[in-house]
Amino acid sequence: MKKNLIIVFLFGIVIQSNTAISQLSDKEWDLMLIREDKVWPSMTDEYEMTLADLKEFLSEKEVQSFYYFTHMQDDYRFTHVTPIQNFNDLSKGIRSFMSKEVNDPELDLIFNFLNESIESYRYYLVQYRPEYSYIAKGDDWGEGNPYRKWSYYYFHTGSEKEVEMILAAWKQLYQKNEINKGFRVFSGFLGVDQPLYILTTWAKDPSDYHTNLENISALLGESGIALWNKMMQNVRTTETVEGWFLPQYSYAPGMKLAVD
Repeated sequence: MKKNLIIVFLFGIVIQSNTAISQLSDKEWDLMLIREDKVWPSMTDEYEMTLADLKEFLSEKEVQSFYYFTHMQDDYRFTHVTPIQNFNDLSKGIRSFMSKEVNDPELDLIFNFLNESIESYRYYLVQYRPEYSYIAKGDDWGEGNPYRKWSYYYFHTGSEKEVEMILAAWKQLYQKNEINKGFRVFSGFLGVDQPLYILTTWAKDPSDYHTNLENISALLGESGIALWNKMMQNVRTTETVEGWFLPQYSYAPGMKLAVD
């Protein structure tokens, strides 16, 4: 069982073997399945080396039936993410969706090393909300801009409609001012506190991020401040996490994150 389902325990990120996507366009997204590993701080190097070994193993075996995109957060959490087409893909449960026959003793060794590095792990689902996301033309959020900032906003129960109206107005304000940097919005779907909306932004590095933020704030002006304050009135609690997209540990043969 451990050999047959080892990919489930490692990452749980799988797509149908007959699916071919060379570029992950926003139009292909619905739900994002996330495996989050909380790594022992003293074992981070060992964990990353094992991720590299896993990617090398999968590449050598030319495994085509699943893929994942890896991110590192600033609190010793690593996330491994894949888009899935719709919730029906999980109708028989996560384990059934992610099961894959990979019978090789080398995977046992990789599995053991990962277990030694991880304090705990969890799975959860978020839903991509393109109607509230703003993607500037040519704004690459792949390897060209690996720095990430995830802003988690937990809102008061029953405020979802008002919050979504504010998010829609926020997108319109970006469009009106032709802002050249974008953001993506995800809502909590399963396995997280509700109601939750996550704003994801990206840049080359932290310095580039703050420069972009200053420029955008100046362009949005008083209208931006007013919308922000209105949204904060509905917020119960917030969490901001910084991190990086790690293509060197991601396994997505022949695939890439879409520019827009």
